[in-house]
Amino acid sequence: MDFNLTEEQQMLRDGARRFFREHYAFGQRRALLASDAGLDPACWARYAELGWLALGQPEALGGWACPFVETAILLEEFGRALALEPFVSNVVLCGRVLGCCGSTAPGSAVLQEMMVGRTRLALAHEEPGGRYDADCPAVLATRSGEDFLLRGTKCCVLDAPAADRLILSARSAAGDVFALFLVDAAAPGLRMNSYPLVDGTRAADIALDDVRVPASCLLASGAAARDLLQEALDRATLARVSMALGAMESVLQMTADYLKSRVQFGQPLGRFQALQHRLAEMFVEVQETRSILCCGLAHLDAEGAQRNAMVSAAKVVAVNAARIVGGQAIQLHGSIAMTNECAASHYYRHLLAFEKIHGDADWHLDRFARLRETHAAVTHP
Repeated sequence: MDFNLTEEQQMLRDGARRFFREHYAFGQRRALLASDAGLDPACWARYAELGWLALGQPEALGGWACPFVETAILLEEFGRALALEPFVSNVVLCGRVLGCCGSTAPGSAVLQEMMVGRTRLALAHEEPGGRYDADCPAVLATRSGEDFLLRGTKCCVLDAPAADRLILSARSAAGDVFALFLVDAAAPGLRMNSYPLVDGTRAADIALDDVRVPASCLLASGAAARDLLQEALDRATLARVSMALGAMESVLQMTADYLKSRVQFGQPLGRFQALQHRLAEMFVEVQETRSILCCGLAHLDAEGAQRNAMVSAAKVVAVNAARIVGGQAIQLHGSIAMTNECAASHYYRHLLAFEKIHGDADWHLDRFARLRETHAAVTHP
């Protein structure tokens, strides 16, 4: 794997960094957190103008069919800026599902609307008590003439309050077949209970009471639908790792600058060797995260089990690094880091929320161990 950025990748990174530096100051982010929407529609429109919402999407529909590395580079800058807009939910997760579902009329039209910024999407997959495993969802899809009726509950649907459409997993009443549906977020019978997460981003619990969905909105079903969703979730997990890496690099630099300027006992705190050691530990954790992210990116197109294992390894390493880097940043800043006015507290909360999204460290460690045991049994019977 070539670790050097191409000229196009360098331009993408520099352009994104310049955009966030000029248009996404920390004060603006705090104002967005206090707003009802929790995001900036103007920024979302700019993302569309810059072509970011078309990253990785099929060229036949007007997308930019580039490798996932470009998406990871961009999301690292999202993490540096702690951008609140639901890029991963839309472009990486739902965009991937819609882009792989063939030329179904509703899916293609919605994907094109998403790429130009007119529609926002969210994935409704996790359910109460599911522990990230929802291979057989409790939400039931029952045939009613030419339509389906959806009944059940979804929990912690990330970015749902700002979504116009939902991609929802369910099981068919006839044969327990796994299925993915495209559902209007304002459909009759769909109730949404919205709330903020610890980092200020928004999520919702969704109740479905015989929500009627046309048969044309069935995106995929059976084993193909399950595999497609798992592949999209793996991509979203690596995307979140990229964001966490950007956040860790930013808060590391912020902490180093603070120790250089904060004077105690007649000299800058950065001169104390014990604190230098803690900064060095943070630096090592950041570099380990970058290394495991590159490993995950290299295996993203591998067969399912190998991809699953490497993505889980990336998530576990990144979570452990986030705990250390975020915690040390709070400790080294001192009591000021506990206030909402200090940027370090926002980075810490972002890294805290990252741990639970798309599977926590325990779930991914268990998946990695199971897959490695299965691999060992196959290769050494």
